[in-house]
Amino acid sequence: MSPTEEKSIERLQASGKLAPQTKRNYEFRIRAYLRRVGKSPDGFVTDVKRHPKKFEEDFIRFLQETSRKSAPSTTAFFRDSLKRFLELNRVSSVDWNYVNQFLPKVKKSGQDRAPTAKEIRKIVEVADLRMKCLVLFLCSSGARIGTVEYLRWKDIEEIEAENQKFAKVIGYRGEPEEYTTFITPECHWHLLQYKGLRVSIGERVTPSSFVFVTEPNKRNFDQRKVKGVSVKTLKNQLGELLNQIGMRSVIVEKENYRSYEFKQAHGFRKFFKTRMEVVGVKTTYIETMMEHSTGVQKSYFKPTTAELAKEYAKAIDELTIMKAKEATSQQTIVATFNRQYLVMAGYSDEEVERMGDLSQFTPQQVQELVKQRQMDTLGLNGNHQKIIPMGDVENWVTQGWDFMTPLPNDKAIIRLPTRP
Repeated sequence: MSPTEEKSIERLQASGKLAPQTKRNYEFRIRAYLRRVGKSPDGFVTDVKRHPKKFEEDFIRFLQETSRKSAPSTTAFFRDSLKRFLELNRVSSVDWNYVNQFLPKVKKSGQDRAPTAKEIRKIVEVADLRMKCLVLFLCSSGARIGTVEYLRWKDIEEIEAENQKFAKVIGYRGEPEEYTTFITPECHWHLLQYKGLRVSIGERVTPSSFVFVTEPNKRNFDQRKVKGVSVKTLKNQLGELLNQIGMRSVIVEKENYRSYEFKQAHGFRKFFKTRMEVVGVKTTYIETMMEHSTGVQKSYFKPTTAELAKEYAKAIDELTIMKAKEATSQQTIVATFNRQYLVMAGYSDEEVERMGDLSQFTPQQVQELVKQRQMDTLGLNGNHQKIIPMGDVENWVTQGWDFMTPLPNDKAIIRLPTRP
């Protein structure tokens, strides 16, 4: 298709009132319809301007056919996409009120539910580190999955409120839809481990780096191949994970459409809203953190970040997934996380037990241990890095080794200096 046939699509892409993900979703539906009718974008716009009534009848037939195979929301989304596309191209002759009479009725609320904390815990326990981070991020922030495609490390910043440390998140930074939400200490901890794992294999992670990236090749790492991961990829992997553990119960099925007990990504957003309401967080604060439209009130309700954080802090315990069965103290949770991460990196249960009290390990110390195990696995360690008793540090340093970090079990990590 020649560039001259894409001017109408460019107008859609240039719209300042649509979020980037919405633009892409609209364009996907528009192009699907254009393939169906065999027309270019600009040719289609010209035809509708000349023959609006013919378009109305053709489009109604298309919507009715689609509604027999798909969810009512899918049919409505086709309508929304084509309507916005034509309006942005100054086509005002289509009678959308007439078209709307033939749309299937959309239920105000779906039959799907929010997953329970127990179900989410099961997902997190079997997921790889990137998927753990994704699930915990969606659960604790209430964000749409489309947000993660634009998320960079500078958008996540540690914050403290009500004597709790967690993290502030800026969604869609620089866009008209920019908003503020938060993530739990649990989620922030996992994200830091994910970041550390990437650094340990050679990635240069900067504030402008994407938070979620394509999985790097650990043996033949190439910085140039590290890219932000697409929402489509994350959705597909999340769906595969849910199928793997048997958590995709179908409640409605049509020819090309299935409705599940809870939606693979949006269900976590429902979990967030439900848990926030359970602990009494004010509805206007919840809607603001979820970037929901609040109508006229949005123009007048302008809470500060501190006020939002104070409300969010009320729900941290409810939004925390990996709670210990015997106790929910912060120390117990940290020890549980550290154990999971070290075992995932390849340490045996016996090796982890010998490390002592894991609740005293900082994220940096855990990352050093993970890096050491990765070097062992790749055959790169040799005498480059080792764990020694703290009392022997001075002796090793005098022999030319670099002191890296102390460990809580009265040991330390040292390594040979890096040669230029």
